[in-house]
Formats: sequence, structure tokens, C-alpha cells
Amino acid sequence: MDTSSQSNLYSQWSPDTGVLRQPDIAALDTQKTATINKPSTLSNGDGAYQRGRRAPQAGKRKRGKLFPFVLLFLLLCIIGSGIAAVVGYQTYNRQYHNDLALAQEGIKHLQTALSLMQGLSKNPLDAPTVGHAQQEFSAAYTVFARLNTDLQSLPGVGTIVPVYGSRLSAARHLAPLAVEVSQAGLLGCDMFSLIIDRFHDPLSSGHGLTQADLAVIGKDIHQLETIFTQATAQVNALQPGDLQLDPRVGKAVADFHKYLPTLQTAISAMNQLLPALPALLGISTPANYLVEVLDSTELRPGGGFIGNYGLVTISGGRLSSAHITDTYLLDTPFLDSGHTIAYPPAYKWFDLYPGSWGFRDSNLDADFPTAARYAEQNYRLEGGKTTVQGVIAITPALIEQALAITGPISIPEYQETVTAQNLIDRIHYYELGAGKQGESGVPSSDGHSSLAKRFTELLAEHFLARIHQLPASTLPKLFQVLVNGLHTKDFQLYFNSPAAEQVLSLAHLDASIQAPTGDSLFVVDANITPNKANQFITSTLQDQVTLDGSGNAVHHTTISYAWGKNGPIYGSPLYRDYVRVYVPPGSALQQQRGWQPRGTSQAFGREVWAGFFTLSYGQTRTITLTWTERGAARHDATGWHYRYLLQRQAGATWDVNGEIKLPPCATKASVQSNLRLNGQAAAFDLSLTQDTILALDYTC
Repeated sequence: MDTSSQSNLYSQWSPDTGVLRQPDIAALDTQKTATINKPSTLSNGDGAYQRGRRAPQAGKRKRGKLFPFVLLFLLLCIIGSGIAAVVGYQTYNRQYHNDLALAQEGIKHLQTALSLMQGLSKNPLDAPTVGHAQQEFSAAYTVFARLNTDLQSLPGVGTIVPVYGSRLSAARHLAPLAVEVSQAGLLGCDMFSLIIDRFHDPLSSGHGLTQADLAVIGKDIHQLETIFTQATAQVNALQPGDLQLDPRVGKAVADFHKYLPTLQTAISAMNQLLPALPALLGISTPANYLVEVLDSTELRPGGGFIGNYGLVTISGGRLSSAHITDTYLLDTPFLDSGHTIAYPPAYKWFDLYPGSWGFRDSNLDADFPTAARYAEQNYRLEGGKTTVQGVIAITPALIEQALAITGPISIPEYQETVTAQNLIDRIHYYELGAGKQGESGVPSSDGHSSLAKRFTELLAEHFLARIHQLPASTLPKLFQVLVNGLHTKDFQLYFNSPAAEQVLSLAHLDASIQAPTGDSLFVVDANITPNKANQFITSTLQDQVTLDGSGNAVHHTTISYAWGKNGPIYGSPLYRDYVRVYVPPGSALQQQRGWQPRGTSQAFGREVWAGFFTLSYGQTRTITLTWTERGAARHDATGWHYRYLLQRQAGATWDVNGEIKLPPCATKASVQSNLRLNGQAAAFDLSLTQDTILALDYTC
């Protein structure tokens, strides 16, 4: 049987039935007979002779007698190897289908576990969800470990079996990776379970997190680091054929390579963070944080005027105490004693209080880490004596969301009830109503705050008392309010520990001015009137972006402010706004209208254009900027990629719309969320409640 016949034997094999089709076997027998009986010419070196003729020499006669036996032996070997292949084919066919069932079972458990873990972003303290995910990771680990053992026990020759051999070989390479992922998931669940157990009721008087707990977490992180190191080596050893086993494998490997640097950086940051956690969480010794209560109706770059401040004490990661008071009780005595704080050169534009820079206006940058450091500095210079581990800033929007959970708060001392709907109105009435302005900075008789802001301090006391009374089942909702607040910048957090701050930065939760690769825009307003007019002003941003064939972008940006609502503003009827526009470095401003230009500069890795305008009730002010950025879209082997980051200022509300026009050569465009593709343009229309990336991919 020649090579083509043997190949034909394999081609006639049916992996579903495990047998050869009989007509094909008969055909093979006929073909074999024809091949043996077919006259042929064989060369003996001296000439040619036909099979069956007597050889003229003795040596040649001997070879002729042996030849049928040699041919028969070779034929038997070929038939034997074919039978062995058939038997092996049946064996590996069964092995393949058994292992395939195991793999599908393990993948199902793993997908369920990963889905549950992703859902924790909405409720990080959901113990049942973590427990369920832990069960699924455990089941996946058991299945994949068994699968890996089965595959590794196969003899090496099994990988050359047609069809199934290559699949089994790929599975042998991939199974250990699935085991590693399952182990990593189990370790993550262990850490989540420990943290949830300690913080499921963060307002109770329990012992909270301990040094022993940190040791357990540190051990888990070390094991995770080892697992990722092993997984990286295994992924790098994969062959191209391994990625063809399943379409999902290639994508998973690509994602692994994409996110590996971030994972490695995150693990490194966590290792550096662990030694700092005792001080940050108040383990052994209570930790204090400086709190800023912002008034976004009088907008400052950092989110609002700092009308009240206070201290929060944390013990074992649990809230121990909190107290707020009037900022003027810190600023006024300092000024009255003849001391002053000079404004940094970057803040010379702030002419509202030119005599001295105070704690109340320390947040003159929209970059919260910078504003927080200045807040701590001014707090110390003005006589603050408590050592703090960081700064927390909250806006009225965060308190309103919390009130929606706690319900109305009664203030019996004033016979008032505060709700999410009247929060700002009631605070302003008691702080700034008729005859109240002169009481700011004057201590109240109970020593809690000032006469003007005693209502706000009592509101905070009753609010915290209500939270302590809430059932434990409600606390995850409050925790989610804080998590959402980190994204919207209604809850800004800064740690003095560089390691802790790096963790926030990696998660893009540090409320910093980012300088990403690609396009970006950040409009920052500062109310320098003063008044409480920002709640009545509607801000709209429209941007028409045109991309050319080289990836450059031309922006026609329109920024509008409309004072169309009326209400108590407790201050000057003329609104004065100092605006800074942050764009990518190297961007060129070609035209500007609608404001009084105040120069250009560079800050936080961005180009900055500044301007000033005024606005009265019933008026609209429109600023137009035409500018270009070179290399806004990036090109690689897969095509062009345009990323446009729109950053949100804390305390500000923007309606954003516009479109991104593709170059004429663009084809096969695709967009992510927040964009709608329409021909050669992608439109966007959104309320800018948090930093948002508009993503567009195309070929050209």
C-alpha cells in the first residue's frame, strides 16, 4: 500500500463511529491487489528486468528470492501501523471528548465567578456574592486541576494523532493557565471575605482590622504575585497553534498582555502600600483626616468654596468620630493676629481676598492632590494642631445622595427637617440669611461652631447619629455612594502616603488633572465674585472635531454659560468667572473669542489657556476656541485609534455635545460607548458627570 493509500485510510476514518466504512476497505483491498499484480520495471544497476524473470547472476538470484519476504514484511508493518493508528485514533477520540466536557464545565464555573466579581463594583461589601464567587472559583480549580492531570499523563506520541493530536497539545499548554486563574480568583475572594468581615459594619465599635489581618492579606498578595509570574511565563511559551483551539483563547491572551503591566504595577503598589496601612487605617493608633465641606454653588477649581471643615478619626479602619466647624474660626484669628500667607505665583489671578491666602480658598487648582497639600499647609500655618494622614472633600451632591438613603434629618434645635431637596436652601438660609453674615467667625455659645454655621454643625451631628442607627443591610448602599462619589469627584480623597496615593492614581480615582496620550479637554471655572450663583447657571460645551489623514485634530470648541434661573445668590448680582482650559501639550490656539484672554501656560503636563468674563441674570456668555493638536489619533498595525478624554471639574455640571469627523479616507470605523456613528462622523451627547473617554477606531 503506497503513501496515498495510507493517507486515504486516515481520510476514511470516521471519528464519530470509530470504524472504517466497509466499501472503502474493499476499495483499498482492490487497490492493494492491483498494486501487487501490476507489472513493473525494477533497476538492478546493470539494466532492467521484469518481475518473475530468472536473474543471470547468483547474487541477483538471492536478492530476488528475498525480495517478496521484504515486501511482505514492509506491507505488514504498514498495515500494522495503520491498525495502531486506528486504535490510537479511537483512544484519543474518547480522550478528547472527555477532556472537552471537563474544559467546558471548568470554563462555565470560571465565567460565572468572574461575572460575580465584576458585579462587586456595585456592592463591594456583598458577602453572599463573594461567597458564591469563591464556590465557583473552587469548582473551576477542581475541574481544571483534573483536566491538567489527565492531559499531562498522555504520552507524547498522542500529540501527532491527526486532528485531535494538535488540539490535545494545545489543551496541555492552556490547562495550567486555567488552574492559575482559578487560584488567583480564590486568593482574591479570601482577601475580599476578610475585608468584608471587618468592614461590613464600619460604624460599629468592633475591633476592626488588625496587624494579623494585614499579615494574611500580605501573604495572599505574595501568592498572587507568584501566580502572575508563572502565568506570564506560560503565556509567553504558547505557540500560534495553541491560540487556534478556541476563538476566545486569542482574545484572552491579547487582553493578558494588554493588562499585564497594569497588574504588575498594581501588585507592586499593594506591596508598598501594606506597610503604610496601619497609619492610614488607624491600626494600633487612631488616624485623623482633614475634611473639607465644599459649597459648589460658589464654585472653586477644587469643587467649591470651603465654608466648613472638620476632622474624622479612624480606628482599625472604622469611623470613630467626626466633627465639623466654621472655616472662619481658623482663618479669622490668624488674620487678626497680623499673620498672612502669600499666594503662590500660579494663583495671582485670585483677587477676591488679596490680603492673605486662607484655608477657605486653598483649593484653587482642579488637581486635588495639589489642592489637598495646600489645604494641609494652610491648616498648619493657621494653627491647626492635629496631625492628619490625608484630606477628604465632599460636595453637596454627595450629601444629597446619602440623604436619599437615610431619609429626612430632623434638627429639633431649629425646628427644621432637612431633605435631599432642601439641603442647600436650608444651609444657605441659616448661614447667609438676613443678619447672619456678621455672625460668621463668631463662636457659638456651645463651642461647636460659629453662630452662623451652628445649624450646619448640628445637621452633621444628627446625620451621623442617623447613620449609626441604620440597619447593617443599608450600609452597602451608603458605601456605594462613596464609591460612585470617587468617580464623580463628589468625594475626593488624598493620602499623604505615596504608596496609597499611587493606588488611587492607578485606578484613576485621585481626582487629578490627567495628561493622557491622545486628545483631551478640561474646562475649569472659578467663581471670584463672591456669590452663590453657580446653581442657577447652565454650562454647555460643544466641540466639533475634524481628523485628517495624518491623525491631526482641529477643534471648534464652543463654551456657553446661561444664567436663566432666578433665586437667592447671597452676594453680588455680577458673576465673575476665571476660566482655565487644559489641552494636550503642544496644542496650538488659532482663534479665541468671547472672553478676556489672560495668557497661556503649562501645568500638570498640559497646555493651559486662561480667560475671564462676567455674567448677569438673564444673560448668556459664549466663548469660542479654535485649536489644533498634532498626532491626536495614533496608528498601529490594526489601524487608527482616537481617544478623547473629557474631564469633569468637581462640583460642576456640564452638558456636552458635538461630533468627531473622520478623514475622507476612513473606512470600517467602530465606536465605543457615548458615541453614535453616522456615516463619516461620530456624534456625542452626554451629561458630563465624571471623566469620560470617547473612543473611535478606523482604518484609512
